[in-house]
Amino acid sequence: MIGVRGLLAGLTLLLMPAGAGAATLEMEFAAYSGGVSLARGSVVLDEAAGGRYRARLLAEASPWLSLFTNFRYSAESQGLLETGSVRPDRFRGERRLRKKNDVMALAFRPDDVEVQAEPPLSADKAARVPAESRRGSVDPLSVGAAVILSASRAGGCGGTYPVFDGRRRYDVIMKPNGRQELPHSSYRIASGTAEVCAVTIRPVAGFQTDRDPSKFFADGQDRHATVWFGRNASGGRVVPVTVEVPTDSATVLVQTVAVKEGG
Repeated sequence: MIGVRGLLAGLTLLLMPAGAGAATLEMEFAAYSGGVSLARGSVVLDEAAGGRYRARLLAEASPWLSLFTNFRYSAESQGLLETGSVRPDRFRGERRLRKKNDVMALAFRPDDVEVQAEPPLSADKAARVPAESRRGSVDPLSVGAAVILSASRAGGCGGTYPVFDGRRRYDVIMKPNGRQELPHSSYRIASGTAEVCAVTIRPVAGFQTDRDPSKFFADGQDRHATVWFGRNASGGRVVPVTVEVPTDSATVLVQTVAVKEGG
């Protein structure tokens, strides 16, 4: 079966809402591999005065896949979003897979990130990312908002973002990769000229050195993804319409299937 890590990476990258004008952006998505439906769900970004934001993500196994697994992931983050930077206050993610359920809660402080996990992390796992590596990091959901805000104001994607998910520290490196014509597809909301962004996920700390290198989060193993940005209808906001995440076993495609903009 396709690794859940690759699927979650694609869903996180999809949470890149464009522009700072609208107060709320809601997106519905569907994830596929080899044309087979894997998951579906939604992302919501609420923007408030002073650059405050609240981001929410929900993903569940597709109806046919739910016959074999009860995968469900929900997450929420909030903080302050400014041009070129993001400062999250807190993050909470809950994952259910088969009979396993785990919760990761992060509180971001000026000099460290407080971690509360359920079930608790072992002493060995908790020590794998030292405080100096966590300092100045952001959670996986917040980095998406920071990337697209920079892109919408400066044009194109770019930058390196230090991410800490409670277990691992890695860099998300964004680089513009030109434009491409996306053909019409019933799988996504937009077609035509799209801005292409190349993404590299680079391990920094907290990765097991003895982990199978074919696993998505393996020590010393860069992972790559591509995001295509297009406009939501005539005059609408630019949003990520497709995210492609290759893994060693298959390629995951996350497609935006509906967008709602609100004031």
